[in-house]
Amino acid sequence: MYGNGLTGRKLVVVRWAYSPEWWADLLKRHGLTDTDAQILPAPDPQDVGTLLVRARVPE
Repeated sequence: MYGNGLTGRKLVVVRWAYSPEWWADLLKRHGLTDTDAQILPAPDPQDVGTLLVRARVPE
């Protein structure tokens, strides 16, 4: 993850990140269905990707 706004310089920021599997399991344990979690790669392989998580609330 990068911080320092839009100054043009990358500054590494420590963050806590869970795996896509961890997020999907957490959502299932809380009653959501059709869970899917994946990391979309960044355009530049040196940059951090985006975690995308989807789930449904049962009717």
